[in-house]
Amino acid sequence: MTYFLKLTLLLFTLSFAANAKQDPPRIYEDKAEQILSNASEILKNHESLFIRFHYQVLDPDAQITEEMEGTLYTIGDKYYMETGGNHFISDGNNVWVFMEGINEVHISLAEDTEGAVTPTSLLENFAIDYRSRWIRNDWIEGTQVHIIDLVPVEPEVFFKYRIALGEHNYQIYFSEAHDRQGGIFRYVVLEYKPGKEIPMSKFAFHPEDYPGIEVVDLR
Repeated sequence: MTYFLKLTLLLFTLSFAANAKQDPPRIYEDKAEQILSNASEILKNHESLFIRFHYQVLDPDAQITEEMEGTLYTIGDKYYMETGGNHFISDGNNVWVFMEGINEVHISLAEDTEGAVTPTSLLENFAIDYRSRWIRNDWIEGTQVHIIDLVPVEPEVFFKYRIALGEHNYQIYFSEAHDRQGGIFRYVVLEYKPGKEIPMSKFAFHPEDYPGIEVVDLR
């Protein structure tokens, strides 16, 4: 084999390897989008949803620095989430963040709220807000799940999210947010109940019911 032919083959191989590294197979992106679309559609079809979850904060060495349990109630674009004495409430137009320990509430418009507010919010507008990629199949307590990564289209505090969805029921089993300092904020779903009866009063907050509360209105 001539030196020229060897050199040509070498350059072709290196070029192919570089392109393969820079342009991952589209099949994994298409697969992720289809799975997320199925999960999103099922989620939107729930009249209501109750989730009990375990929340963890992990440092760059994967050591747990904070953990607590919480609950989430949703109907459409309304939600109520409580964890560690903090309450996150939305009627679809306004968002109240009530910090029980210091008797303070922050009020903002729902449209101005950024980031993954709840364990399920990644599924709401994934096609617009994220680039997704199927990573692998895994097992969680005897159930096979899809592991999918989502990367925000626009820069934000978290550079990557990871979500686990049931292979057949598309139920969410965990979601993670990864920050740029190596921290991981993880929601592990302990209980998942669609169709649970929830009073609409759950999705509003009335400061006047809390004597001495400090109100920070950001609307």
